[in-house]
Parts: sequence; C-alpha cells; structure tokens
Amino acid sequence: MSRPRAWLLAALLLLAPGSAARAEIALILPPPDPAALVQLASPPLDKPPVPLPAVALPPAPAGMPELPPAPMVGNLGERPVAPLAPPRFLACNPVGSLFGVASELIECGRARYQRGELDEARDVLQRAVQEATERGQIREARYWLGETLLRQGKPAEVERLMLQVQQDEPRGELGLYATHELGWVSLELGKPDRALTYFDTLLKSGAPPVLVPYARHGRGLALYGLKRYPEARDTWAGLLNQSAPRAVAWEGTFWLGDTLGRLGDYPGAVQRLQTFVSGGPQVLIDSGLLRLGWWSRAAGQPLDAAKAYRGMLSAYPRAREASWARAGLVQALLDLDDYAAARDEAKKLEQADRSGPLVVPVRLLMSRWATGKARLDEAREINDDLLARTLDPATRSYVLTLSAETSRLNRQLDEARDRFELVRTAPGSPALAAYAALRLAQMDFDAREFARARDGARKLVADTAAPAEVRAAAQVLGGEAAYWARDYAQAAALYGGFLSSYPSQPEAPMVSLALGWAELRGGQPDAARQRWARFAQQAQADPRAPEALVLAAELAGRAGDWAGAQSLLDQVVDRYPSSEYAEVAMLNRAILAVRGGRAADTLPELGRLVNRGVVSPYVGRARATRGAALLATGKPAEAERDFQAALGLGETGVAQLGLGSASFARGQWDQAARQFADARDAGTGPVADAAGYGLAAVLFNLRKIDEFKQVATPMVAGPVDPATTPRLVHALAAVAIEEKRWSDARTLTLRLADQFPRYEGTQPALTQLAAAAGQGEQWALSRDMYAKLGERFPGSATTGANRLDYAEALLRTGAAAEARRALEPAPGGAAAPAPTPRATMLMAEAQEATGDRAGALDTYARAAAAAGSPKEKAFGLLGQGRLLVADGKWDEARGRLEQALDAGDGAVAAEAAYRLGEGYRATGKAQEAADMYMTAAYLTADSPWARRALVGAGQAFATLKQNDAAVIVYRKLLAMSGVEPDLAEAARRGLRALGAS
Repeated sequence: MSRPRAWLLAALLLLAPGSAARAEIALILPPPDPAALVQLASPPLDKPPVPLPAVALPPAPAGMPELPPAPMVGNLGERPVAPLAPPRFLACNPVGSLFGVASELIECGRARYQRGELDEARDVLQRAVQEATERGQIREARYWLGETLLRQGKPAEVERLMLQVQQDEPRGELGLYATHELGWVSLELGKPDRALTYFDTLLKSGAPPVLVPYARHGRGLALYGLKRYPEARDTWAGLLNQSAPRAVAWEGTFWLGDTLGRLGDYPGAVQRLQTFVSGGPQVLIDSGLLRLGWWSRAAGQPLDAAKAYRGMLSAYPRAREASWARAGLVQALLDLDDYAAARDEAKKLEQADRSGPLVVPVRLLMSRWATGKARLDEAREINDDLLARTLDPATRSYVLTLSAETSRLNRQLDEARDRFELVRTAPGSPALAAYAALRLAQMDFDAREFARARDGARKLVADTAAPAEVRAAAQVLGGEAAYWARDYAQAAALYGGFLSSYPSQPEAPMVSLALGWAELRGGQPDAARQRWARFAQQAQADPRAPEALVLAAELAGRAGDWAGAQSLLDQVVDRYPSSEYAEVAMLNRAILAVRGGRAADTLPELGRLVNRGVVSPYVGRARATRGAALLATGKPAEAERDFQAALGLGETGVAQLGLGSASFARGQWDQAARQFADARDAGTGPVADAAGYGLAAVLFNLRKIDEFKQVATPMVAGPVDPATTPRLVHALAAVAIEEKRWSDARTLTLRLADQFPRYEGTQPALTQLAAAAGQGEQWALSRDMYAKLGERFPGSATTGANRLDYAEALLRTGAAAEARRALEPAPGGAAAPAPTPRATMLMAEAQEATGDRAGALDTYARAAAAAGSPKEKAFGLLGQGRLLVADGKWDEARGRLEQALDAGDGAVAAEAAYRLGEGYRATGKAQEAADMYMTAAYLTADSPWARRALVGAGQAFATLKQNDAAVIVYRKLLAMSGVEPDLAEAARRGLRALGAS
C-alpha cells in the first residue's frame, strides 16, 4: 500500500467512534434526619368559649321610687318660746274683758296659753291685737297669738303673724323668737329654702343662747329638705358633738341617721337609727323604724331590715308610711330568698291600695327577682298579671322584656324572639332596645346562626345610645360569632375593640386568648404568638398562662425560631412544674434540643419522660425523640430499639423513617430501602417526602443510577423541601456531569445556586461542574459556572486551582484580557509564589491572544525551559513555533514544531503536526504537507485540529493528483458531527472541484 493510502487508513480507523469512560462520582448522600420530623407535641387545644360579660336587665322605668323625706315634724312642746312670767292672780278680769284694756287682754291671753286653754287664748289675743294701740303691745299680742295658733295647727296664720313681729322688731327679743318660729313654720309648710334663710338670719343676729341649738337643728332640717345632705350631715354631726337639749339630740340622731343613708354611709345610718329607735315610742318613731329597715337592707342586712319593717307594721299599722314599710319588707324578703313571704306582703300592699304608686314597682321587682333566680313559673305568673293591666308604654315594654327573658331561659325560643322583637321595634328606652337586640343576637349564636349573630352584635357595638355594658357584651358575642363563622379578621377586630375599650373587665384575659386564636386562624401566627406570650408574661398567676406559653412555643417552633420556643417552654417547666402542660413542655424542649444539635444534652430528660411509661399520652413521641437523639449521637443500634417501641405506640411514620435511617447508618442498605418504602407508604407530607429521599439516597449511594433517577427526578420537580430537595438536586447534577449531560448539569447546578445558596453542597457543586466542564472542553459552561461561583461565594473563583481553571475557561471563550488579569498577581498584594508550569503556559497563551507576541514568545520559551516533563516542554515549543510561523520565520519554527510533535501528545501534537502541514504546503512540499495533515488527524480523532487537518490533507492530495484519497478525506470530514461550517464548505468545494458529490 502506498504511503498516502497507509496514512489514510490509519486516520480512518482512528476516527471511528469510541466509548467515553465514566467519571467517578465522589458525592455521598446522608440519610434523612428523623429529628427534624418529630412533631412538637400539641395538646388537643382549641379556642375555649369566652363567657359574655354579665349584662343586667335595664332598670325598670317604674322602678322603686326613692324613699321620700321624713315628715318635718318634731316635739313642739320642747321648742323654746319667748320668756313668759307665771300668770298673775286673776289675770283675766273685767278690766280687760269689759273695758278692752290691751295690756289686760294680753295678760289674760298669756295665762290661758300657759294653762293650755288654746281656744280662749286665741280669742283673747285676737281682741288684744285689735284693741292695742301701742306698737309694743300689738307686737306682743301678735307673737303670743302666733304661738297659740301654732299649737292649733294653723301654720299659715302663724307665718303671717310672726312675720309682722319679726319685721316690727328684727333684733328685739320677740323679733328673734318670731324669726325662730318662722323657720319652723316654713319647714312645716314645705318651704325649706325660706326656713334656711330664717335660721341663718337668726344665728347671725345674735340669737338668745337657748335658741341656738334649736336654730342649728332647724337649719339642718332645711338643708335636708333642700337635699343638701353633706351640709346637713355636718350640721347635725357638729350639733351632736356638743351639749344639746335632749329633744334636739334625740331628733338630731334620727335625722343624721337618715341623712347618712342618703349619702351612702349605710353602716353609719343603721348605727344612728338603731340608737334612735332604742329610746322607745316618741315623735318620728315609726319613721325611724322604717328608715332603720331601709338602710339596713342597703347595708346588706336584709334580716335586720325585715325585723325593723315588721316591728313598724306591727306597732304602727296605720302609719302614713306603712306602704313604704310593706314595699321595703318585700325587698328584704326577696333578698332572703323568701319568695312566698314576699308574695304575701305584696298582696297586702295591693289590698291596701291597688292603684298605689308602689304596687307596680313591687310587682316588677318580684318579676325581676324571679327571672334572675330562674323561678320561671313565678315570673310568668307576675308578667301575665302585669300585662293584663293598663300600663304606660315604657313599663309595658319593660314587662315584655322580662317576659321575653323568662321565655328564653325556659327554652321557649319562638315566644322569646317575638317579644324581644316587639321591644326592639317599640322600646320604652334605648337601654331596653339594646338589651333586646343583644339577646336576639345571643339567641342567633346559640342557634349557630353565626353570621346573623355577628351582624347583630356589630350593629350594637356601633350604637352609641346603647349602655356600655351592652356594647361590651356585644363585642365579645360578635367576636365569638365571627370566629365560628370563620370571619377571623372581623373576630380579631371585635376582640381587639373589647380589649381596647374594656381592659379591666374580668373577661379580658379570655378575650386576649381568643384574639390570639383569631389571629392564628386568620393567617397571622406571629401576631398570635406574641399575644399569647405577652398574656402569659402579664398574667403569670392566671391558670391559663401555661396553656398560652405552650401555644406560643408551638408557633415559634413552626416558624423555625427554636431559641424563642425553647425560652417559652423553659418558662412552662420552671413556673408551672405541676401544670398539665409541664410534660408537654419538657418533651417539646427535648425535641427542639435534638433539632438544634444538642442531642446528647437532652438524653437524660428524654429518659425520664420515657420511663413514665403508659401513664403519659406522649410516651410514643418521647421514644421517637430519644431514637432521633441516639441516632444523632452515633448509636444507631440503640436508636432502633426506641424507634421500634415508638412504632408500637402509634408514631408510625416517623418511627419507620427513623428505623430506615438507623439501618442506613449501619450500612444495611436493603433493609433501609424497605423501611424507607414502608415509611413513604404509611406517612404523609414531610415524613413521606423524607422517606422518599431516604430511598433515593440509598439507591444513589449504591450507585444504582438509573433507579435513583427514576425516584429522584419527580421529587425535585415537586414541592420544595429545604431538607431534601437540595441534596437530590446536587446528586442529580453529579450524575449529569458523570454522563456529560452538560445542559442538565447546568440547569440543576444553577438551581442549587439560586434557590439553595445556604446549602452546604452548593459551592462544591458549582466548583465540580466548572472543573468538569473545563476538562470536557465545555469552556463556555465552565466560564459561566466560575462566574456564578464568584457571584454567590465571592473570591472562591480566583483562589487555588479554581483560579487557573477559570482563567483557562476565559481564555478558551475569547476573554483573553480577562484571563490575563486573572493570572497576574493582584496589585499591592503579597509577593506571589513562583508560577506553576500550567500558569506560565496559560499566561503565554493569554499574551499571544491579546497581541503581546514578544511577551508571549518569551513566556513560551521560559515555559519550555522550565518544563518538568516532555509534554509541558512540547507546549512551550508549540507556542514558539506558532509565533515564529506568524512572523514568517519558517526555518526556526519548523524545528520547534517538530520537537513539539515528537515530545507532545493529544491536542499539542496534533496542532504541531497541523502547523507543520501548513508550513510544508506553503513552501510547495505537498507530500510532506499531506503526511503532517494525516498525522494530525491520526493523533486526535475528533478535535478542531483533526478537522482542519482533513481539509488540508484533501487539498494536498488534490495537489498531488491523488484524487481518490482527497475524496475519501473530504467525505469522512462531512460525515463527522459538529463540523465547523467553514470547514464543511471547504470540503464541499473540494469535492466539486474533483467532480465528486
């Protein structure tokens, strides 16, 4: 065979396709971590119902009237009058009666007054007033006539006479006494304001000492009559603290007692009135007994009140205030829950005066009591009786409210709803309308008509005319209704409004907890967590505090705030060790400790929890947690026992997963695969995903690549699991690199870089792909990966071996200037170490590519001189030869290229052969050129130099007229894949020139 044909055959044999060797995968996947999947123990908790704030029935429009003031009476005989000498013998003589001598008439009138002959005294004194001509006599006659008429019960005439006396001589003796009587007469006539003026005038005018205590007592009565109770109290208290006449002291005790009751000092009132009535029968004794009963009941002593009322009614059955005693007795008996006796007294009250002002209020009082005590039959009887009467609209509306409330409590809901609707549409007062609306909303809630209850409650909250207690209850009811209607935003708003407006209400703690539940259900777990934690901090003594801490810790754990959860759980264990939640807190604390890498620290506490045995409902979770802790501390055999026990206690998914991980750790691959498959089939959610990952990890580590891909590919395409997805992506990327599926490797590795930058394998994965792509001459991919590596992990692409790989990738993709900068030492940095042969050769190429031919030639020469092997020397020689050819120095270039061909291999030798072929053809040595071209094609079957060499060989064979060889070479080139377009076109032109297709 001729030489050209021999070379041609060798080249064609070489160019036949071969099989690429698989690279070794170094990555090992770890087993799934069961500790991350042991769920925090969660007690069976949900939002407890919040009790509505107590809302009392509104006060009755015809409520029990205020106890009227005591009658302004006193012991008239005890009050002082003007000084009066003993009557003269024969004070009434004919001189006065026959001759009308005024002085004698006055003397006779005074004598008869003193003897109690009031009619005679009046007649004589009236004549004296008419007969007298002197002012002094007229004044005296008028005064004593007034005193006489006063005792005859004619206060209006007394007032006229005494006023004349007082005006005639204001500061005289009789004028002062007349002023005193004017004050008392004004009280009797119901003119306390005028009485106060008289008594003040008297006290300021220098009254006789005997009048002062009486005037002060009268002044107290005037203040009492004007309802100026504090001043009246002070007046009587001051009077009683001094020496006062018996009548003044005794009456003052009564009036001070009643005044103290009206001021709310019920114990003080009872003490004073008890002192008063203990003195026996006297003026105002019946009023004293009545008021003793009234204020005793107000002081919370209904039994004493009943005794006082019964005493009055027994001793003074016809007293003008007897009806008030009867009404008060009904109240006291109801306080004592003696309904039968109260009903009897109410009947007596009504029998005495059916239309009396106290009858309806007492009946309303009894109905309200019966309703509040759930004495529904009694309440219905009273309400039916009241509704049969003629009532004013407001009272009828109130009775309807009582009747509706009775029906509601008796579960007669239709009747209750109808009556509440009547009250709401035609209320007797805004308070009744609001109460009816609240009960209607409450009935809607009880009927599970949550949306309607919510809307009704919201209207009440916005009703500014509604009482505050009704609006408070409406906010709680509306929040509850909105919560169960799943309108969590509205529930949170209503709960929050209650806490803002009524922070001191007893229901506030429960509302605060409920608000946390509304925030949680409404997608605000952080807000719920903060609220529960704040509640537990502010209300440490509240029995719900440990529950709130456990809930807050659970939410912290879900959010990944393990430190926050740990702190909350510590509080449960430390503050409430006897709480039902302490065990849950200890278990959850242990779970978090294992997750946080402190497995060894928590093993003792887990041992104590496990040793509680079946007593604890959480023992299965504790066994699973201890298994995870033992596995984390390198004790898979012991861990298997706990996982097996947890499996028997119902912790199916995580226990099977833990068994698989334990077998994985012991290298029992087949058993691990079976257990992971069981866990995947039995578990759901994260456990199933982790088990699927475990199965994939087993297959990957056994290098069952095809089976691994079948399991892992759909997993990475599904929902992201931060614990397993990045590992599977990393493994799939390693497989793609091994199989030289560069596009898939790029996609998977970039997903790691962009989606999982914190995964510990992301940086190695980027580095591995960049290096492998460079080795496979996928320079663009290598360059992109190094760029991404530098972006995600600054500085990592320009250190160590990465620096040279990155520089070469830049150089091969046309970024010679960047490659040169990457190879040069950083300015101002530390002294760079001596460059490696590879760094020198790359620098030479970069210099050549950037046009620094002189620098490149020098660097190639240094690379060849410093080469440690023939191959390294061949590279430097090739570079020199290439530059010398470019400079037209063929003779010098040929020697270096021949040395490079002899010393080098692969691409270096192929390029050297190709360059020699080009040089021989340029000097007209076609046969030598053909030999070199075919040598280049032989040395590298599928490289740019081989493809260029085939074109050159075809042209050389054509020049040598060896057309068959030229056709074979051209056709072989066109049959190859990945041929550059310009080379393919050159081959086609060559074939056309040879007349071949």
